[in-house]
Amino acid sequence: MSDAHGLELVGLTKRFDALEVLRGIDLSVASGSIVALLGPSGSGKTTVLRILAGFERADAGTVRVGDTVVDDGHHALAPERRRVGYVPQEGALFPHMTVGHNIGFGLPKRRDRPSARERVRELIEMVGLQGLGRRYPHQLSGGQQQRVALARALAVRPSVILLDEPFSSLDAGLRASVRADVLDVLRRAGTTALLVTHDQDEALSSADAVAVLVGGRIMQCGTPRDLYSHPRSPEVARFLGASNLLGGDFEGAGVRTELGVHEMAAGAGPGRGRATVLVRPEQLEVVDVAHTEAHFGHVVDCEFFGHDLVVRVAPDRDETAPPLVARVAGDRSLPPGLPVRVFARGSVVAWPRADPEPAEPRESAPASKNTSM
Repeated sequence: MSDAHGLELVGLTKRFDALEVLRGIDLSVASGSIVALLGPSGSGKTTVLRILAGFERADAGTVRVGDTVVDDGHHALAPERRRVGYVPQEGALFPHMTVGHNIGFGLPKRRDRPSARERVRELIEMVGLQGLGRRYPHQLSGGQQQRVALARALAVRPSVILLDEPFSSLDAGLRASVRADVLDVLRRAGTTALLVTHDQDEALSSADAVAVLVGGRIMQCGTPRDLYSHPRSPEVARFLGASNLLGGDFEGAGVRTELGVHEMAAGAGPGRGRATVLVRPEQLEVVDVAHTEAHFGHVVDCEFFGHDLVVRVAPDRDETAPPLVARVAGDRSLPPGLPVRVFARGSVVAWPRADPEPAEPRESAPASKNTSM
């Protein structure tokens, strides 16, 4: 890698006693981009950040910041020599220091004091905290504290910023606005950033690229749109939003499920035999019908989100089968027990499988848009 402000991990491995936490991770973060490392608790996300920051040592592999190898499994640079900024979950501000002193903590103390003061002033303005430089952390809101933590990390002009679930402690309403503000600051500063999160919506809406980390391995890495539309496996599909995983059979250039014959997504070749088929909730159309008409099943329940309605439909042909999950317009009225027909719009993704029945339930993630794992 020749980019002096990028980040690259090659074959990164880490073990704690008998537990192998990271299993040969490869990841490249382009200069000035924001990449989300998405994974469940225990997947190794925080361990990756701690190795990048220099708080842990890699057992094997290479960590490169720009042109500098900071850890090769044998030798590692000290954290203060890496030019890596770190923003922890809770901000970790010094309670006895003002906003200005917190931001300027890592700047030179005995020389270039005018320059340091100017840098602090510049950062206070950048993160939108004008007039708050003399306040203490307890006098700030949670969102303001996170902005101070970001400004402190940016103060030394790092090559890379690491963000360890920095919005998880904020309430839902504040989280979205603070996240937007922080990402705007990073983009305006042209900072390369790695954001660790377990929140699917956060990863998909915030990052230029998303790497899905499960069980110490990166399952897939790509743009948010590509990962959501073309997951490589049911495991990745389940982790990137609510998913209906249906049993089916490949048929010609398409695939057949209980909902009918579906066109395969672009780039997917024809398959043979049994299939596991991904149908996203927003692809399903739910149509209420009279009791005398042929119908697929009946409405189990609905969740109202204002802009849309999450509907769970149980198939009548198999009472043991888990319900399908659909997202429809919020102005619909679909009471429990209503008989309905279900149609799937658009193309689908399918994978070959050997087992005769679906190994996983159809509804493989919570229906709420604020899904966290």
